[in-house]
Amino acid sequence: MKFNKTVQAMQKLGSNVVREGKGILKKKKKTTSSNTLYNEFDYMVTSSKDNVTLEWFFGNANDYWQFVDEGVRGAGGFKGSGKARGQGSPFKFGSGKSKGNWKDFNLSIKKWIKNKPLKLRGSKGRFIEKNKTNINSIAYLIQRSIFQRGLERTQFFSKPFTQQLKQQTENITNAFADDLELALEKTLKD
Repeated sequence: MKFNKTVQAMQKLGSNVVREGKGILKKKKKTTSSNTLYNEFDYMVTSSKDNVTLEWFFGNANDYWQFVDEGVRGAGGFKGSGKARGQGSPFKFGSGKSKGNWKDFNLSIKKWIKNKPLKLRGSKGRFIEKNKTNINSIAYLIQRSIFQRGLERTQFFSKPFTQQLKQQTENITNAFADDLELALEKTLKD
């Protein structure tokens, strides 16, 4: 059976989710100079004689896209101003459910600082260079804040996927019915 119309309907679903998801990432400023998640978030529709498959790809961001989407609840202990982030997330720092350790987390933060177009200010309010000492200090402060307060939920994937699936279900069903009808007509002619 050929799934031409079903494939088109699934491609529409995939492209709408990716377009809206990238819009959310941009709006929430979840970008770096390398934009790994933004650039590598994509989809692919494949079909065989028996089925049609829609797959999502996150490229090199495959290890962390869920944390960006769902956020991470903080471990607590934050005494400064600001609010806790990641409310409603299934992930929590310090729960022991996800792999990772403090050292790897610190290295990831340092890499993020180097890639992020941040301008650091010194004690006198002037911009300072990103050197090893400054990056280590900033990385520790950011790391501690993220651990205690958590990461904000963006729902860059789950929200557009849920909304688009609701909107596109009828179109996908109708496309499949059309493909099935064409296959039955062809079978009856043969």
